[in-house]
Amino acid sequence: MAAVRVETTAVAVALMRALEADVPTGQRLLDDPVSGRLLTGLPALIARHRAARVALGRLAEVAMPGMRGTAVCRTRVVDDWCRSALAAGAAQAVIVGAGLDTRPYRLAELATVPVWEVDLPSTQALKRAALARALDTPPANVRYLTADLNAGPPGAVLAAAGFDPGLPTLVLFEAVAQYLPEASVSQVFDWAGSLPGGSRLIFTYLPERVIEQRACGARRYGWLSAFDPERLAAVLAGHGLVLRDDLGAADYPARYPELGGRRLSLREIERVAVAEVNPAST
Repeated sequence: MAAVRVETTAVAVALMRALEADVPTGQRLLDDPVSGRLLTGLPALIARHRAARVALGRLAEVAMPGMRGTAVCRTRVVDDWCRSALAAGAAQAVIVGAGLDTRPYRLAELATVPVWEVDLPSTQALKRAALARALDTPPANVRYLTADLNAGPPGAVLAAAGFDPGLPTLVLFEAVAQYLPEASVSQVFDWAGSLPGGSRLIFTYLPERVIEQRACGARRYGWLSAFDPERLAAVLAGHGLVLRDDLGAADYPARYPELGGRRLSLREIERVAVAEVNPAST
């Protein structure tokens, strides 16, 4: 994984989430009081000052149209699906490539189950230092593990840290797959598909056409993997997973009426999917 590029992108997305604090309640897609507090340097200064946040929001719409809209919509979708998976019986959660994910610190539902965050050693060190500054008391139900997904799926490190492979599990794999080679993504899918029935995998991915249309961007951001949405169900089936939903920019306005009163551009940059473990394969 290109750690520096991934971390830079994570900071940008954290800022986009922090900008939602300035959106009126009836139009706001999410409440994330933690993301801005995990940042340092200039991003932290922007996150702490409303005038700077408003200015950044306007600049983002001009300089990077669709980035803010994609970031907050995908965050809301993943939040909703997390709550649904936990309500359906997921008894534990694993955040693969956790980065600056704040869900264990802002979703009440995740406070009731064991959570494991898995990421590169350097990223985990930055995250834990940021959490120590941002939170009075880190939640006791969250454990932090280090792993390189290019060296194999997270099963081995999880087994040594109290993870129960026999329990239905919520697996989050957000904004990571595109930075891994296809073989590494396949290993994560295989591991998720080996979990018990009732387990769910929530992940984001780049459509193949995005990489094809943005060859320069792919090189700049270190994108390595993408999928054809038309073939995604078949790909997942090969890993023991059943695709339940797959959403992109065209789906968000109907799903979230809060967007109706906002001047927020949406572009098909990244899609969000949820899959369940096929009971027949377990």
